[in-house]
Amino acid sequence: MADPTEEQEEDGEDYEEVTDDEEDYEDDDEEEQAGEEGPPPVIQTPAAAAAAAAASALGPKDWVGLQSMPAQTQQSLMEALSVLRAQNQTEMTVVFVGKQGAGKSSTLNSVLNERVAQSAPFQPESLRPLLASRQAAGFTVSFLDTPGLIEGDQVSQRGLASVKLAMKDREVHAVVYMDRLDGWRVDNADRAVFKALDEHFGREIWKRTILGFSHGQLSPPNSMNYEAYVTGRADTVRQAVRDTLGDASLVLPHCVVENGSRCATNAAGEKVLPDAARTPWLTQFVKTLVDVSKKGNPLKFDPEKNYAGSNDPNKKKRLLVLPLLLLQTLVLRPLLVRQIRADAK
Repeated sequence: MADPTEEQEEDGEDYEEVTDDEEDYEDDDEEEQAGEEGPPPVIQTPAAAAAAAAASALGPKDWVGLQSMPAQTQQSLMEALSVLRAQNQTEMTVVFVGKQGAGKSSTLNSVLNERVAQSAPFQPESLRPLLASRQAAGFTVSFLDTPGLIEGDQVSQRGLASVKLAMKDREVHAVVYMDRLDGWRVDNADRAVFKALDEHFGREIWKRTILGFSHGQLSPPNSMNYEAYVTGRADTVRQAVRDTLGDASLVLPHCVVENGSRCATNAAGEKVLPDAARTPWLTQFVKTLVDVSKKGNPLKFDPEKNYAGSNDPNKKKRLLVLPLLLLQTLVLRPLLVRQIRADAK
């Protein structure tokens, strides 16, 4: 995948996007979706190409947003990332996936404390993945924002293609499946997304997935205890994933985030949740990412691999068919025939 380049967007804000491969994806998609109208292919001028190459050579930008976070948050984040540095890991790549409006882009902006992803009501969602990489104290964090995975009442194939593009040729340390905390149930569309991710990326993606719940500063209905509500909501989604995939071993830790500007703060200025412990959600979120990231080798998506077949429990046992058939033909059947003949005498 091409290195990320920076583009100057409106209001002078810096946006980092995957460029070359994204253009390839859009061109390919236009050919596949013949008859559908779409934006014209982007033609990069020599000057733009030179600027992109220069930006790429500079590497990740400094994590400027970290410097404006409360001192306690800065210290806590550096302590969390030091766990990975102690294992000689100097980078962490995280991919956000989920339905539209779940809070993927807003959470990315909140974690970096910068406006790198467009997140506003009534705006059309980009079909290209967005990459934001930042560096601090010799450690690089990279976050990939992807479009929603539901189109109408079906799984979006264009959204899945965008996630594949985001993960292509990358080592992914953690995946965040975003949903809203104020949701009430898991419906068929949710289950279809669970299954689609499993079929297109393999079971390994779920072994590295964190359930992220946005809109954390809510008041539970019927005066319900906040912690009990969060636990119930997380357990509902977690069990739905396990049941849909038929895998009770999936851990799927969860975190709650609050991206609103009116989020409550503690005495140190950290944004906190309305639970009894007044948990600083950003610190807890990054710590959970680190816990998942340090477990084994990172996820490497292979676009040529058929992940759907590898997760089919019926296909996993097909190798036993031939040995069992030979056992029946060469051993069990002769024994049965001899026994029948012996009884007939």
